[in-house]
Amino acid sequence: MHRRVLAALLTLAAWPPRNAAAQGRPVLRVTGTFAGVPGREAVFDLARLEGLGTVRLVTRTAWTGSTPQLFSGVPLARVLEAVGAEGESLRAVALNDYAVTLPIEDATRHGAVLATRHDGVPMRVRDRGPIWLLYPWTERPELDTPVFRERAIWQLAQIHVG
Repeated sequence: MHRRVLAALLTLAAWPPRNAAAQGRPVLRVTGTFAGVPGREAVFDLARLEGLGTVRLVTRTAWTGSTPQLFSGVPLARVLEAVGAEGESLRAVALNDYAVTLPIEDATRHGAVLATRHDGVPMRVRDRGPIWLLYPWTERPELDTPVFRERAIWQLAQIHVG
């Protein structure tokens, strides 16, 4: 009996798993007005999010050195379209409650991507995952400014459309 209790406690001590995104756990919550209805919410696990269709993004970042890195993820515009989001701005919130506000045009005009993989591997929390909002800085150097770097929120957990 004591062995079962000990095994259960050890299992609970290891919870949640380090890469919870790969196990069907929610990685992104999108809230706001969808298709004219306020107060809506959509929750995505990694498979559902990536099921919207991923793109490859090869870009350098201020945080990963001068060599372009390979990321893949879902265009932010595709996520907003999938839920029928309506609004002018987005409030993006990280796992640690850090938040940034960005115009919705970052999705539609500036090509923001919700990166979920780095070099083909799902991004872990310790590596700025499970989601990192990135811009195509190498392809579009005019976006490589402090304003867009400040919007590149990592450990993204929630987006509120307002």
